Amino acid sequence: MSLAAIPRTAASWDPPIPAGQRNYPYNCWWVAGLSSEIGRTLLGRWLLDTPVLLYRKEDGTAVAIEDRCPHRAAPLSLGTLRGDEVRCGYHGFTFAADGRCLRVPSMSAPLAAARVRAMPVIEQWPFVWVYLGDPDRIDAVPPPHDLEWVNEPGFAAVEGCMEIAANYMLLKENVLDLTHFGYVHATSFKITDWVDPPRFATEGDVTSYHPSFRRSPLPPVFAEPLGIAPGTPYDRENYGAFMSSALQIAAVDLIDPDSGARTGRFRVTHATTPVDATHMLYFWVLARDFGTGPEQMARIEAITKVGFAEDEAIIEAVQRVMSRDPRSDRVREISVKMDTVAVQARRIVQRWMDKETT
Repeated sequence: MSLAAIPRTAASWDPPIPAGQRNYPYNCWWVAGLSSEIGRTLLGRWLLDTPVLLYRKEDGTAVAIEDRCPHRAAPLSLGTLRGDEVRCGYHGFTFAADGRCLRVPSMSAPLAAARVRAMPVIEQWPFVWVYLGDPDRIDAVPPPHDLEWVNEPGFAAVEGCMEIAANYMLLKENVLDLTHFGYVHATSFKITDWVDPPRFATEGDVTSYHPSFRRSPLPPVFAEPLGIAPGTPYDRENYGAFMSSALQIAAVDLIDPDSGARTGRFRVTHATTPVDATHMLYFWVLARDFGTGPEQMARIEAITKVGFAEDEAIIEAVQRVMSRDPRSDRVREISVKMDTVAVQARRIVQRWMDKETT
């Protein structure tokens, strides 16, 4: 969908949470759900401290409207979907996909003032993106990032969604500093050679890392689907980037050290959407162009879920400390060289935040 075709909300817009009380920008495209999650069943979610209802019209188009009936604040997600219309399960107010009130059971005509907000949506498989910010600024907001592997032949993917009880930036920083692999994931991913700071680069609002591993013992998670013995000396090009406040990407290219041939591509997409200050939705997609048989993909899905549950446990523990310790806003935080990309990501997010107050 082109930006020109996206509907605007006519009323003036005020952010639900003032800029000084949050660390996420509203004027950004955020992942509302996996394409596979959104269908003809009403799906209610809190995104950016906002109740959002997601569903598909009969023609397959994804819809996002406010999940709050203007009559008595009942979640519309508890209602029913008839055709493309949503009927509130409390008093029967009925709304179109564009938010217009179509029927009020106790009235002979629709009530124009009962309109709910309709949010702009862009679907780019595997994600459905939503814009919750100022409608007048949407044209200045970068569109969702295109994943380079999606249209390439040979890739197979697995995906998942997790709700994590932590601020969304904690997950971002986790996937930008992979030296935690040897500790958090020592028995799951078994990638133990992330010990040295990689190369770093920042260009505009994108910050990235890139380490190269030469004849390093290949972890089982890569070796087994290639059909070679774990621990075989192999070359790996690892790289990843913070693409926006909503999205990070990571990649591994596997290279035969003798022939120089690339034997496999491994891609991970991390989308983190704040629910509120201490909760997030984490949407992940893992894709590769080797070991793509059903059983092999089932194995990587299973181990990924184990590994990401390990991330969830440590990140939620960090959030509990930060939330409960009254000194958290005064304690000096120590950063090291490996934190370069995470620190740059914080600065980029702050720049996005600053734009909302100018």
